Amino acid sequence: MDTVDANLKFVIYSNTTGKELFDQVVKTIGVREIWFFGLLYIDSKDFPCWLKHNKKVLRQDFKKTSEPLKLTFLARFYPEDVSEELIQEITQV
Repeated sequence: MDTVDANLKFVIYSNTTGKELFDQVVKTIGVREIWFFGLLYIDSKDFPCWLKHNKKVLRQDFKKTSEPLKLTFLARFYPEDVSEELIQEITQV
């Protein structure tokens, strides 16, 4: 998984859900205001897609390659007023 600062690696089991992976990512990087973010991947048709939280990670439509799955942690939504809606500095970075 890629972030602005680093490439992180996580173990994904066959029963790992999108929510479980997302929770592990935000815990690792220390973000608590999670509602603005998601994990993005490229699907089998080369379109960007958000990882679905209610679905198992390995059941989602990833592009078929022999490489590890690549996801990117990105903002899905932007607050209208950052200073009022984002409390933690780490979220603003």
